Amino acid sequence: MEHIEKALARAREMRSGHRGSTANDSARRPNTQASVHGVMPDYTETAVLPANARKASEERLVADDLRNPVADVYRVLRAQVLQRMKKLDISTIAVTGASHGDGATTTAANLAISIALDVNQTVLLVDLNLREPSIHRKFGLTPTKGIENYLHGECDIKDCLVNPGMRRLVVLPAFASKGESAELISSPRMAALVRELRNRYHDRIIIFDVPPLLESGETLGFLPNVEGVLFVARSGHTTKTELDRAADLLRNYQVIGTLLNGSR
Repeated sequence: MEHIEKALARAREMRSGHRGSTANDSARRPNTQASVHGVMPDYTETAVLPANARKASEERLVADDLRNPVADVYRVLRAQVLQRMKKLDISTIAVTGASHGDGATTTAANLAISIALDVNQTVLLVDLNLREPSIHRKFGLTPTKGIENYLHGECDIKDCLVNPGMRRLVVLPAFASKGESAELISSPRMAALVRELRNRYHDRIIIFDVPPLLESGETLGFLPNVEGVLFVARSGHTTKTELDRAADLLRNYQVIGTLLNGSR
């Protein structure tokens, strides 16, 4: 397992002398994608709902803000993850932590944004934390349908997809489920959806934000559907006991890396 604790420490040191961005600063982030070539998908069947820059900044989605030193950390993480996935010839990963507050959702979202900046990749970020979904809120999005609508057979998957105004990034949001999240995530329809998403685009990386490993049964029920796991721990929060329990639960799965988040 690899981690980027040193990079995080370096970024925290740099950030201590870095002026915080205002809402207007976020709105003026350089559009690095407009001048590059590569995979340039047309979103003709996907709703385009531009992310709220202020909300994204408040939620620590900084991977596309090239002036923020923490964005460098996510570029390091992107390189490590993509190299590992290429070596293993896989395209789907689940991002999880041991418990609530480890930062797995923020990591998944920032990793997706960072990979989308790579002109050779497209990214699908899927919110599978059906008890406490938050991906759409982090981007400041207000979609009308989520993955649970598809899993209930109420709509097509294309009706749930949202492009947050960033080229090469698509979000599949979720809303709070009504007490049946474990059944939905481990259902045959979910397994079929993962296969379909994996096979549809050869250049697409699919990142699933899943619930904390030790707090629900949903994650273990879903992991057989993906090819790799990125485990997130938080310094000063995740305990050794939790790490040992998580390692035991993940022993039969392909863990592509461990990210040690800095303390809050």
